[in-house]
Amino acid sequence: MEMTRRSTRRYSEVSSAGMLGVEAQEVGVQVHLTSGLPNFHIVGLGDTAVKESHRRVTAALKNSGFQVPDGVITVNLAPALLHKTGTGFDLAIALGILMADGVLSKDSFNDCLVVGELGLNGAVSNVRGMVGFGMIARKLGKTLICADTAAFDGLLDLFVLQVQHLDAFLDAAKLKPRKLRLDTSRPAVQSLHSCGDYAEVLGQQQAVRALTIAAAGQHNILMVGPPGTGKTMLASRLPSILPRLDSEELIETALVNSVAGVPFDHRARQRPFRSPHHSSTTVGIVGGGNPIRPGEASLAHNGVLFLDEMPQFHRSCLQSLRQPLEDKIIRIVRAGGSFSFPASIMLVGAANPCPCGYLGDQSKNCRCLPNQIEQYQNRIGGPLMDRFQMFVTVARPNTDRFFEEKQRADQPTSQMLAQQVNTARSFAARKGHGFSRDLGRQQLCSAALIDAKALNMLKTATRRLKLSGRSIVGTLRLARTIADLGESARVTSVHLSEALSYRKTWSNHD
Repeated sequence: MEMTRRSTRRYSEVSSAGMLGVEAQEVGVQVHLTSGLPNFHIVGLGDTAVKESHRRVTAALKNSGFQVPDGVITVNLAPALLHKTGTGFDLAIALGILMADGVLSKDSFNDCLVVGELGLNGAVSNVRGMVGFGMIARKLGKTLICADTAAFDGLLDLFVLQVQHLDAFLDAAKLKPRKLRLDTSRPAVQSLHSCGDYAEVLGQQQAVRALTIAAAGQHNILMVGPPGTGKTMLASRLPSILPRLDSEELIETALVNSVAGVPFDHRARQRPFRSPHHSSTTVGIVGGGNPIRPGEASLAHNGVLFLDEMPQFHRSCLQSLRQPLEDKIIRIVRAGGSFSFPASIMLVGAANPCPCGYLGDQSKNCRCLPNQIEQYQNRIGGPLMDRFQMFVTVARPNTDRFFEEKQRADQPTSQMLAQQVNTARSFAARKGHGFSRDLGRQQLCSAALIDAKALNMLKTATRRLKLSGRSIVGTLRLARTIADLGESARVTSVHLSEALSYRKTWSNHD
């Protein structure tokens, strides 16, 4: 009987968590101390970083004024079949050892979720995925013990206990959790992104109009034109006219960035804008690796993924975006399990019309052979091209406008365009049909949303342009967005005509 009580006193369990994709999973850190030659075992399918934690933990305990128990220390990360990665279990293991050794009361942290990496000097650091750990702590009704709350302060409503160093537990009675409150306050004026203002774009009214429509309906758009016409400049200013993230979108976006270890200022509520280099790999774009990490498509969730010099990307990399553009989610299946990452993105592409870039340019002659042009334009592939609702030609602007001292009245600012986008989305919500990108074929073709003349025009255009089913629905959604910008309850032939004008592909440069 005495042996049973003594064994019980040498055991403890601390609640921690690990990341599985972008979802945090609760992990029980079980610590058992037994007599014998000094040894430290960590079991439970941990990766190299987890297995190395015993060196960090023992050094941190010694350098924080604690004594490492003699004998055998066995740590089990339960459930044992769940793969564990990262260094976030260090603090929980250290507390489990102190509790099993009787230094800390075993009931001290029953209602806590402990996540943190330990330095050799005992300093506690945050790890990737802190927003996810905050979410699961809130779900479980537990206090989150971590080093810093900057990643979710004002974003989540939960109790936290900030600990900067392991020596804070020398007097654990003084540690008091505090309550984080959800900050629902929003600035009266949307702050413009540091990318710039559309007032700086000269002579590209058609492209600016197209991007405004794309922003209002979150439509995929491809801009084609010679070098130096402003395609990159136009795309990079998109965040300045996009609506701010709502509360649900904000948490989703902050979560993905937190898991990837990418800094994200959730207080600005700015939609993400990702512009990867064309040498990026498929794993870099859609995610993967070891351990599994979200890619650029997921980091652009609820925002813009801009592919500059799009034909220069690897073909397999581009084709990997086909399914995420439809499903708005990326599923990665590995031997260790299935991982899902959100990817509700607005895809913006920019490309030259040919390898030399000057096909159709009035100022320079194209030197490319017909087969070179065809091969270049086919790099994107038909299935992915079919997922663009808008194709825009960006021609070389009149250079005389660069020397004008005053801004023209027809040159819109980002603030003006942002107001148009917000008005269109508010109108759609007020009329009850909602976001055009989420509407199905039957809703789009209903008499309440499109008049008969416009519907007949679409039928004629479908035969002449040989539109696919996806293109037909995309054109209807685009026309619905244009109607929302004009605050029209029904799509008319005027709205549909403008939508059809964006169906031309870059082969029209020939």
